Amino acid sequence: MNASRCPGPLLEELERAWPASGCRVAFEERPLGAAGTLAGMADAMSRGTWVVVNTDMVIVDLDIVTLVEEHSASHADWTVLTGCLPPGGGYQPLKVADGRFGTGHGEDAHVFGVSVMEPSIPLLCRELQLSEGVFSVLASEASRRGMKLMSRECAGDWLDMGRIDMLRVNILKGGSFVHPRACISKGTRLIGEVHIGAGCILADGTTVRDSVMLEGSSLESGNLEERILPWFCSSRDGSDE
Repeated sequence: MNASRCPGPLLEELERAWPASGCRVAFEERPLGAAGTLAGMADAMSRGTWVVVNTDMVIVDLDIVTLVEEHSASHADWTVLTGCLPPGGGYQPLKVADGRFGTGHGEDAHVFGVSVMEPSIPLLCRELQLSEGVFSVLASEASRRGMKLMSRECAGDWLDMGRIDMLRVNILKGGSFVHPRACISKGTRLIGEVHIGAGCILADGTTVRDSVMLEGSSLESGNLEERILPWFCSSRDGSDE
């Protein structure tokens, strides 16, 4: 895992989820962008096949094992997971033609944020000294050099967790959830789809409707309607603190 902030808590969470797994966090003093990170990790990725995953999205029904097997069977240098462009716009499409990308031609597809790479890709990224342009400059140059760049389509749902305007809607797509360590007063009303995280506090007389309360947040009075209350944030009568 690569991080530009809070490396300690990130590593603690990884070790809690996967004890004794040998997880490592690479810390960047400033965000380098995907291309900059790949270039910086070129030596560490110089052997083996690597799965590179964004951390600001969720994919429903992703078979990562089959993706890696198909990548290896095709002898590709780089395989990217794609799907239909999400509604609402704002996403840069990737041109895919006959299951390949990097030529700049073909039909529009949406990058799902999962790639399988051979060492040749991060090494090329370092050679080009890129800080951005993974699916433009890097892909174009890799294709020009004859590297095999493949696209594999995923039929599962892709949920954007990196845009605050989409976060509430996409969290609630999983249905209502109330963490067992949330503290909810008897006089609280929960209406519609709600998500109440660990350590949340809902005072007596409050109402939550179609909203999300992230871990440690509290609703001290009033209503929370069609909103998201950030981590460890308190709200009184609909105003955040």
